[in-house]
Amino acid sequence: MKTTAIIVFYLILFLIGLALTGFSQGIENSGGYITGNSTSYITFSGGNNMTLKSTTADRTTLGNMTVDFTGSGTYKLTIPDDSYVTVDGSLTLSDTLLLKASSSSNMASLITNGTVTGAYAIVQQHIVQDQWHMTSSPVSSAQSGVYLNCYLYKWNEPDSSWVYISSTTENLVVTKGYHLWSSSGVGGITVGPTDVTFTGLLNTGNYSPTLSYNAGSNKGDGWNELGNPYPSALEWNSSWTKSNIDATIYIYDGTQYKTWNYNLGSSGSTLSSGEIPPTQGFWVKANNTSPSITIPNSERLHSSQSYYKGSESIENMFALKLTGNGYADVTKIGFYKGATNFFDSEYDAYKMFGIEEAPQLYTICKFMENPIYITNKYEELAVNILQNLEKTKTIPLGVKAGADGIYTMSLQSTTAINPAVEIYLEDKYYVDKLINLNKYPEYEVNLNEGIHNDRFVLHFVKVGYGPSYKTLEGTNENSLVSIYSSAKDIYVNYLNDSPATVIVYDILGKPILKKPLSPVHLNKFPIYGNKGYYIVKVISENLIRSEKVFIN
Repeated sequence: MKTTAIIVFYLILFLIGLALTGFSQGIENSGGYITGNSTSYITFSGGNNMTLKSTTADRTTLGNMTVDFTGSGTYKLTIPDDSYVTVDGSLTLSDTLLLKASSSSNMASLITNGTVTGAYAIVQQHIVQDQWHMTSSPVSSAQSGVYLNCYLYKWNEPDSSWVYISSTTENLVVTKGYHLWSSSGVGGITVGPTDVTFTGLLNTGNYSPTLSYNAGSNKGDGWNELGNPYPSALEWNSSWTKSNIDATIYIYDGTQYKTWNYNLGSSGSTLSSGEIPPTQGFWVKANNTSPSITIPNSERLHSSQSYYKGSESIENMFALKLTGNGYADVTKIGFYKGATNFFDSEYDAYKMFGIEEAPQLYTICKFMENPIYITNKYEELAVNILQNLEKTKTIPLGVKAGADGIYTMSLQSTTAINPAVEIYLEDKYYVDKLINLNKYPEYEVNLNEGIHNDRFVLHFVKVGYGPSYKTLEGTNENSLVSIYSSAKDIYVNYLNDSPATVIVYDILGKPILKKPLSPVHLNKFPIYGNKGYYIVKVISENLIRSEKVFIN
């Protein structure tokens, strides 16, 4: 019966135009369909090596699959690094199944929807030397010895510490992420591998890793390093069962940490997708006690697929990019009705710093505002989603320069920005340096090595906000001027080209400042008076506008 099934299977392949490779035993699928289900069977056998190749994802689906070679030799079935295979039923390995890898992005992809039997799988992983990797095991019994001559660390959340793994026999916990460094031998350091092989039983099924949350000084604050346990990609989306976990994951690309938020999709993330490659580690952030998560077998996918769940409509979503010293970094900012102006676990992403040489760019956000007390804690964010913009908003920018030099700050994704929103970049190093990024999307600046958290501010001004104001001639020119304050400064966004004057009065009506306004410009006026409310009046030939502001 078993032999008859094999003959029938190969006859079907012949009839739909698939060919057996002439130089070896195996099946090559380069465009047709090989389909099976949980009630069909195929056995790969014979007296030589075989190759199962499918260059198109989801076009090779087998039923119950067995690898069982005959003869006295040691043979294997190979799935090449550019191939995608799905086993809809059970997978039984009585001989070797090899999943090849030729680079960090070219890896064989295997999805198993039934049970897996036999610890004869070999999964290859390619490592780039002299950079950190976040890694995980795709088999159930791997030990730290697979990374011989590498630096291997695990993260301990309770006390916020890294633990160096010196033993070669420590079990690599399934679903746990590890940090890995393989050296090219520079400076007399032992040369590490560029290729690693995991041998054992392939992981399949749902997994519920143990998470922890410990907040406070020298605590991990809920940061847990996990790993994709499967020999295929895994999609981070809202289908995962989780509790007290933020909606963002963080993946290191060798230079910078990138983010994916399943509520926002690509518009509000710095990764191109929510796809977690095989053997890839990733961070999740717990936000309260008793966090939990289930890594779902159902969310595996072959890496060529491009469907992703979740993409809210974000108003005025844009990216700001900082380039210099041969590297770049991006921060994203947007406005959404469901967000707050503080940290939102469902939308925002923390800033995780990359290598020292690369510039780092982020926004600075107040963590929360409790009705009982006001905290002074601030967070550095890679993605900052704020309440819908009704009037104006100022956001401090943080910059870390990896070296002295010239850096370029540039506005990205300008097609998503409402033209009624003016965006200004303020450089506080200069008295009145306010760049209209809508008109001039690049700003070149000389930075010293180090952190600059008090130099740059972003201003968002929605043109035409507020009640209708009448000019002296009875026409509505409300959209020509916007008045607001931030810290100890008053800002007047004056879009008219006619001469105008600003007068600032204290709460008793005494004028403390009178100056001309620069036309078609965001004007800044430092106030050196006491904390409290002030009245700002703008006067031109055709316009009188007053606004009450608060100076901190």
